[in-house]
Amino acid sequence: MKQAKRKYRSISKIRNTTKKVNYISILISIIMAILAIIFIAFGVTNKDSVKSIYSYSSKKSSNYEVLLKPNDFYDTETLPSDKYYASKSVDKYIINFIYDFKASKKANLDYTYNITAEIVGTVLSSENQNKEVWNKTFSILENNKSIYKDNFYINEKIDIDYEYYNNLARSYEETYGISIKSTLKVYFNVSYNINLKTLKEEDKKVNDCIELDIDLTNTVTSANKNYDDVTSKDITKDIKNLNNNRIFYILGVLFAIACITIIIIIIKQNNKTPEQKYRHNINKILRYYRELIVTVTNEPNLEGLKIMEINSLDDLIDLAEQNNSSIIHYEAAKNKKSNLYVIINNYVYVYIVTFEELK
Repeated sequence: MKQAKRKYRSISKIRNTTKKVNYISILISIIMAILAIIFIAFGVTNKDSVKSIYSYSSKKSSNYEVLLKPNDFYDTETLPSDKYYASKSVDKYIINFIYDFKASKKANLDYTYNITAEIVGTVLSSENQNKEVWNKTFSILENNKSIYKDNFYINEKIDIDYEYYNNLARSYEETYGISIKSTLKVYFNVSYNINLKTLKEEDKKVNDCIELDIDLTNTVTSANKNYDDVTSKDITKDIKNLNNNRIFYILGVLFAIACITIIIIIIKQNNKTPEQKYRHNINKILRYYRELIVTVTNEPNLEGLKIMEINSLDDLIDLAEQNNSSIIHYEAAKNKKSNLYVIINNYVYVYIVTFEELK
C-alpha cells in the first residue's frame, strides 16, 4: 500500500529546528558582543578632536664671514664662517640675518625687528659654575616695522666691530684686575602680531630671536649658533565630540545587554529541571500536532485491546495519519510523563513522552 504524503513535521525536524535556533541564538549573541566591544571602544577612543585654525613656520639663519685686519699672513681679506680665528687678526664680523616667515592663511600681519648686542662676562665660582659679573647692552639696529598680509621675508646685513668689543672686555679685566670669560651675544629680535579674530590673545603676539654668540678673548675666537633653525606652531581649536561619544556608549551598552539576555536565556534552557524539560517537550508536541492530538483527563480504558509500544513519535504520527485516527494524550504522571495513544481496530499503539524527548 502506498504511503500517504506526510502532513506533519517529523520530530527529528523539530529537534533540528530547536538546535538551529540555539545555534542562531549563540551566533547572534557573539555578533552582539563584538558590536558592543566595537562601539564602546569607539566611545573611549573618539575623544575630543582638534582643528587647525592657523599655522606658521619660520626658517632662520645667521650666515657670516670674518673681515681681517691688514696683515702679512692671509691671502684674503675675509675668512668663511664656522672656523676658529686668531682674535687679534679679526677686524669685524659681517653677519647676514635671514628670517623667512610662512603662514597657512592671510592674517594681516604686522611685525617689527631690531638687532641688539650684549657683552656677558662670567667667572668660575667655587662650585665650578660660571657666574655672571658683568653685562652691557648695545643697540645695533633700531626697530623696523612693516605690514604684510600673510608671509614675510627679512634679509638684514650688519657689521660687528669685533676689535671694539674685545678691547672693551680687556679693559674691564685691566680695570678690576680679574680674568673673565667674555661673550658677545648678537640678537636679531623679531616680534609680530597675527591679526586673526579666531585666535586667542596669547597666540596673536609672537616674539622670536636669532642669537649668535661670539667669543671675546686674547687668543682665539669663534661664533656659535644659539637658536633653532626653524620655529613653527600649529594653533588649533578643540572640537567636542560628546554627542558621538554618548551615541557610541549607548549603542555599546544596548548590544551588551542584548548579548547578556540571550546568553541567560540559552543557559536557562540548557539548565532546566527534568520537570521543566518534560513540560517544554510535551507543550511543543501538542503545539506542532494540535490538529491531530486530543487531550483527555481520564486514563483511557484499554481493556480488551492489544497494546503495542512504539519507540518513535514519528511512527505514531504516521500511524495516525495513515489511518485517519486521532492521537489521545493522557498525562500519566504530572509534569513527568505523558502517554500518547492511537487506537486502530483491536490494537492500541502507545508512545511515552518524558523530558528526554526533544533535548
